[in-house]
Amino acid sequence: MHAWKQIQQTVNYIEDHLNEEINIEDLAKTACLSPFYYQRLFSRLVKKPVAEYIKLRRMARAADCLLQSDIRILDIALELGFTSHEYFSRTFKNTFGLTPDEYRKKPQTLNRMTKPQLLLHYTLVDEEVPLITDGIVLEIHRKELKEPVHYMGLIKDVPIHHIDGLGTESGIDPLASLWDDFHKQKSALTCVSEYTEEIGAAYSSLRRLF
Repeated sequence: MHAWKQIQQTVNYIEDHLNEEINIEDLAKTACLSPFYYQRLFSRLVKKPVAEYIKLRRMARAADCLLQSDIRILDIALELGFTSHEYFSRTFKNTFGLTPDEYRKKPQTLNRMTKPQLLLHYTLVDEEVPLITDGIVLEIHRKELKEPVHYMGLIKDVPIHHIDGLGTESGIDPLASLWDDFHKQKSALTCVSEYTEEIGAAYSSLRRLF
């Protein structure tokens, strides 16, 4: 079995047991690795230490629960294994920059730690050959443009650790404000139809400062 498959097994286990106590030794046994090597390999592939990843996934689950106003914040905290409202609120604020109560009153798009699909990082996707992973079908098709295609919109530089799927930073999503600003300005652009197709694109680049 490839190493990423062993780590993915434990990632899946963590996702199914976020409301329970999760022991690193048990995760290591699931992966058939020593606790030391398991933690080392997990950090390398997932880009986060095991304990921190579990905490961030719990915070992501908490953010979803907070949008359900009929659930008390204390009940959410206890369900996710926190011993008090204060400890939960402090952890949530340290993660996202605002308290659970502030988020519930004024929801914002958060840059959260998503459950990784390591298959997408370590499997070569061939053109026009579907790849199925976690209920998602991915297909790559090459398209040749007969005429130039022009785009107009907004651009924003964002640190790579904020990019979903590439980064590991939690907090307010910096790209959400860009998308909101675009829609606010779109109606004022007479050359853009209301039904114009919208796309979002991201690419990474390294810049050196001298």
